[in-house]
Amino acid sequence: MTSVRHLLSAALILACAATVSAQGAQDFSQVQIKPTKVSDRFYTLEGQGGMIGVLFGPDGVFMVDTQFAPLSDKIAAAIKQLTPQPIKFVVNTHVHGDHTGGN
Repeated sequence: MTSVRHLLSAALILACAATVSAQGAQDFSQVQIKPTKVSDRFYTLEGQGGMIGVLFGPDGVFMVDTQFAPLSDKIAAAIKQLTPQPIKFVVNTHVHGDHTGGN
């Protein structure tokens, strides 16, 4: 039973390492962040690896998902084009940890 746990642990570690390695191999330099207006205070941002929700309220920007860390500056710049308000709240809904690097 212990050897099965060790084998499963090793497989999980290798799977996580492969995911991180695959993210590092991506070229984010050509990714463009494209906003889509849903309402006056709500936009979606499409980039690489999912959709981001951005809601503007009296307390600042509420963001749903952040995508990959190398895209953080591009995402922040896209939000600044929509509102001068600061990003105050972030909620992550994506199941993969590598999509939270932009937090």
